[in-house]
Amino acid sequence: MFKRVLQALFSPFVSNQSKQNDSSKSVSQQSVSSDSVLEQSTAPSHSSIFVPSSSAHESSLIVDKAISLHDAEFLDYLFGESRLRTESDPFSDFVACQIERLIRSPKALLNELPVMPASVTTLMAELQSDEFDVDALLKVIEREPSMAADVIKLANSAFYKRSEKQVTDLKTAFLNMGSQGLVEGVVNSYMKNFTPGNNIYWRHFGEKIWNHSVQTASFSKELMKDSSSQEDQAAAYFVGLIRNLGKMIIFQMMVEAFKHVDPSVPPNSLALKRLMNSYSIRLTYTIAKFWELPESVLTVIGYQESSRYECTPLGQAVFEANYLSELFYLLEEQTIEVEQFKRRCKETLTLPAAYNVANRIYKESELALVG
Repeated sequence: MFKRVLQALFSPFVSNQSKQNDSSKSVSQQSVSSDSVLEQSTAPSHSSIFVPSSSAHESSLIVDKAISLHDAEFLDYLFGESRLRTESDPFSDFVACQIERLIRSPKALLNELPVMPASVTTLMAELQSDEFDVDALLKVIEREPSMAADVIKLANSAFYKRSEKQVTDLKTAFLNMGSQGLVEGVVNSYMKNFTPGNNIYWRHFGEKIWNHSVQTASFSKELMKDSSSQEDQAAAYFVGLIRNLGKMIIFQMMVEAFKHVDPSVPPNSLALKRLMNSYSIRLTYTIAKFWELPESVLTVIGYQESSRYECTPLGQAVFEANYLSELFYLLEEQTIEVEQFKRRCKETLTLPAAYNVANRIYKESELALVG
């Protein structure tokens, strides 16, 4: 987890809060005890002091991006129905200010991100080449024990395992998984650095974002199967997985903020969902640019929330894969009916492969209902 980024973001507040506490202690030591009742009656409440003076206002980056019915339903799926329905609240404004800092001054903060391993850098280089050099990638992974362990673990999963014999080396793992599986192992292993520890917020909310990201990646790859090159599928999986990275980061900012601010604020307020809706793609793009990912990848991410996502086949595939994944979870939770699922598919999907996935989701849901 990128703890150092969060520490860097929140350190000015922690420092400010410490100074306030030290100052309060100094004053109280000099005060006469008979004033204690007055002090208690006029002391600021916890909720009135948690926003530092430098950010005690609404972030200037907040935009009034309308939340569509579909987006609202999916955000409710991720975080539950909002109990706090105000458009803005001090807690959300505080988190928004940290997002603003990250977007405006990304370099100093993002230098604290988990170091991108050589395997991911090599992977991105290979995705841009005309021929995918598996041997080159295997040699790099061999030098990264934790990455190699994750790839071998994936090769031994029920999805990839080809025999009763355990896979114990990368070459056998590749023979079982193919280049696509190898890409998935490498990318998933690195991206898990951005998932928080097993805390209560992760179990209730964060895990849903991660599962949605993985499914978006899988659908993206599937939607690119008819493309002219295998590399397109690998790129689709990678971009599909990182597309919702911004959501994960905002979620972790929210969790970190609870350590410093009023914990009584619900973690699913309308204002927090508004932040998620407005900035998730922007944060993903900021990080992708910092990582110096290929221009083709930056274009795909940058266009995800505009009509220009159709400019490239990859952009179209990732957009529709993400939408399909959202529909899948809404249908599974019975937030939407089957007829609503069909109508939204017709309104949004254009790729034949996307309709194939939609039909499979529909059939599986029918079986589940019967079962």
